[in-house]
Amino acid sequence: MCLTIPKQVIAVKKNLVEVKSPKGRQKLGTLISVKKGDWVLTQNNIIIKKITAKQAKEINIILQNTD
Repeated sequence: MCLTIPKQVIAVKKNLVEVKSPKGRQKLGTLISVKKGDWVLTQNNIIIKKITAKQAKEINIILQNTD
């Protein structure tokens, strides 16, 4: 089973997308169109899905409660 932590897009530059998460910043590739402020899920350093801010918040709350 794979777990992905919601990440927020902070910059889009040609083929790379910069995101932030609780673990810091990353530069990723993407299979979908994204813009600054979008919330995304990733796998193997590739953005695979956009999610809503509400979904990101709900996931983060669940993750915090399982520690």
